[in-house]
Amino acid sequence: MCAPSAPAAPDYKGAAEATGLSQKVSQYTPYGSLEYGADPTSPSGFKSTTTLDPKAQQALDTQMGLSAGVGDIAQQQLPQVQQQYSQPMDMSSVPQIADQAYEAQTARLDPQWDQRSEQNRTMLANQGLSPGGEAYGNAMRDFEGARTDAYQQARLGAIQTMPQTYQLTSSAYNQPLNTLNALRTGAQVQNPQFGAGGVPTNYGQAAQQQGMWNQDIFNMNMGAYNNQVSGGAALGAAAIAASDRRLKRNIERIGTHPLGIGIYAYDIFDRHEIGVMADEVLTVMPEAVVTMPSGFYAVNYGML
Repeated sequence: MCAPSAPAAPDYKGAAEATGLSQKVSQYTPYGSLEYGADPTSPSGFKSTTTLDPKAQQALDTQMGLSAGVGDIAQQQLPQVQQQYSQPMDMSSVPQIADQAYEAQTARLDPQWDQRSEQNRTMLANQGLSPGGEAYGNAMRDFEGARTDAYQQARLGAIQTMPQTYQLTSSAYNQPLNTLNALRTGAQVQNPQFGAGGVPTNYGQAAQQQGMWNQDIFNMNMGAYNNQVSGGAALGAAAIAASDRRLKRNIERIGTHPLGIGIYAYDIFDRHEIGVMADEVLTVMPEAVVTMPSGFYAVNYGML
């Protein structure tokens, strides 16, 4: 028996190329098609071609024409925007409008409180209260406090106009830019979209698993070779060999091992051998069973 040759390294480059190729799935929809084809001039060796349905192509051409027109208008608006933002926003109208609101309210309050002041003095005189007296002073102080509260309320009402005035001023200041943004957004072309490409096949993992399988086969063949070279074909030989029931064919029990498990004749890797079953060894001497990277069991016959 000749020593087995080491397995060839997995073709990871080919697996990567095959993975990329598996994603190139041509698509055909009511909007048109997306097709992949060979292209020797491309680094990847492929090219993609999008072909729209005639009606979809016509709609796209129309949309592109409209977008170009809107883009021209937006370009014309740019100088106006530049001029607007070359100077700071004029905030003078905010306090001015608040002052005007206050003046409008005091224009109504002044004659009302002047009349009430005269009426208050007459009332106090009729009550026999004269200026300089304590009662007169208290009454006038209450009257002046009420008038001050009324004017302060008017001022607060005028201040409440300031946020609205600021919003209006800011809106007017930003209007040219908002118009330009609206035109710029409307100039964007919406092209019919195709779905995602095909789900790639994981050839890299497949190549890795194939490499592990080949290595396991090599290890087992090498173990069998070493077994024969050292005269270890008998069960007592100190060698580790594949003994997984899933790898064996034509299994026939021919005896019983001292451990109480069966001894079998079987075919494995195109060879006829005699040995035990790893699953049975697990029940009586699990330390003699080895799990290979491929997931199959091997048995250390030297421990049996």
